[in-house]
Parts: sequence; structure tokens; C-alpha cells
Amino acid sequence: MIDGVSSTPKSHSKSRPRVTVKAPLSPRGRGSVAVAAEPDRLLSLFAQNMRLVRKAQDLSQEALADICDLDRTYISGIERRLRNVSIRNIQRIADALAVDARILLDPELATNPRYQSDQNR
Repeated sequence: MIDGVSSTPKSHSKSRPRVTVKAPLSPRGRGSVAVAAEPDRLLSLFAQNMRLVRKAQDLSQEALADICDLDRTYISGIERRLRNVSIRNIQRIADALAVDARILLDPELATNPRYQSDQNR
């Protein structure tokens, strides 16, 4: 100590007791248990509805991609449920298909005769 000043730095953080919450492990103990497929429900619904509307308008994935200025592989990835779509791109796709974005998230669209393919009739 020199002139009342300590030469060792003091920590300004207060020590708090750590509270740990353990997530349940998977059956093989390799990580936390994944939430049921519920989070993918909207993704699957969007993919299915986008494909129904696109085919009803007789558009290829490439044509839709050109209209909404997205890559063809991105459109394909959405329809195969591999891509997570942003709100901005949902709007671009809806505008390109000339439908309200809510239509692409409508769970009853598949039962609408307007969007049923010849295979489903």
C-alpha cells in the first residue's frame, strides 16, 4: 500500500450466487430435448400454401423467383421447408403471387377448390 492506495485492483462486481436451470436432456443424453415440431408448423404451412398458389397460377419456381427478385434455390428451399423465411420475404412472395400475405398462412387454403391440383380433385 502506497499513500493509502492499494496496489491490487479490486473487482467492482459483486459476487452473486449462480442459479443454474438444467434443461432436460435428450434420451441419449447429448443435449436438451427439442421442442415438439410445433415451431415448424407455420413454416410447413407457408411452404405448402406458397406451392399451392404458385401452381394454381401455373408459375415455375424460377418464374416466381424472378418476379419477387429472389434466388430460385431460395424458393425451392422454402417449399422443401429448409429455409426460414423473413417477414420481408413473405411480403415479397405474396406480392409476386398477387395474394394477401395472410393467405399464405391460412390453414384452410388446402381445402379451397381454387387451389387444389388435378391430383387432389
